[in-house]
Amino acid sequence: MNRIALLVFCFWIYTDLFAAVGLELIPKGRPFRLTFADPREIRMALTFEGSSKINALIGNYFSILGIRNETDSDWFFDVGLEGAGYFTMKQADHRFPLETADGLIGLYIETSVGSCQYQFRLTHISAHLADGSNDGAFPYSRETAIFRFGYLLNPDTHFYSGLHYIVNTTPSVSRWGFQLGATSFFPISESKMVPYGAFDLKQKGDVSINPSFNVQAGLAFGNPPDIYKSFRFFYSYFTGTDPRGQYFTRQTTSHSLGIEMQI
Repeated sequence: MNRIALLVFCFWIYTDLFAAVGLELIPKGRPFRLTFADPREIRMALTFEGSSKINALIGNYFSILGIRNETDSDWFFDVGLEGAGYFTMKQADHRFPLETADGLIGLYIETSVGSCQYQFRLTHISAHLADGSNDGAFPYSRETAIFRFGYLLNPDTHFYSGLHYIVNTTPSVSRWGFQLGATSFFPISESKMVPYGAFDLKQKGDVSINPSFNVQAGLAFGNPPDIYKSFRFFYSYFTGTDPRGQYFTRQTTSHSLGIEMQI
């Protein structure tokens, strides 16, 4: 009984301490909004490039520890882990064999203060060819430090910019990169269908093909302020260096239709 009482007392002290300083285990969401037009965002989506190619993006994040200021509801801080797989299937003989597979794992530290958001990510990504490819693979592995700043112009419009520095890489490349983008929703009174648009622009030091530009336009099904967690249909136009690691030196232009659900 004494041990049980001690455990109950320790648990009470532990939870009381967390409440006193605003700590929260496994907080929901994350302070920095997801950037839908970034081809390497943590997302759950399928995109179709005509009848010849299917791209699957399977990702999730997991905030481990958060701090919520009890006296300021506009201040948040989270630490968490993220992971994603990016897969391409290419049509061949009425089949869609897997062509490429890129895998990402990472750590993020994020905070938001009023309309301003700050994010630090340290990610590892490796890229591979699958049995649906006829090309020759090479070793591709990178660790990248990313710092991004976001600003909420209003509850429906999010601007962001970022610096990327490749900490470690195979093969060897120039290490600095820059990113700029935005997402904006356009709610219609009493409508559950919300038009939105987004763009993402990257200037990459690892290639001579610059910039890479992606624009997205679509419909989100949901009511504000939950449209970031909605089911979405969208059209996407991309031009620039191929986001897939095994083809990162190639230029590509694509038009695609996609479906996506916020995780």
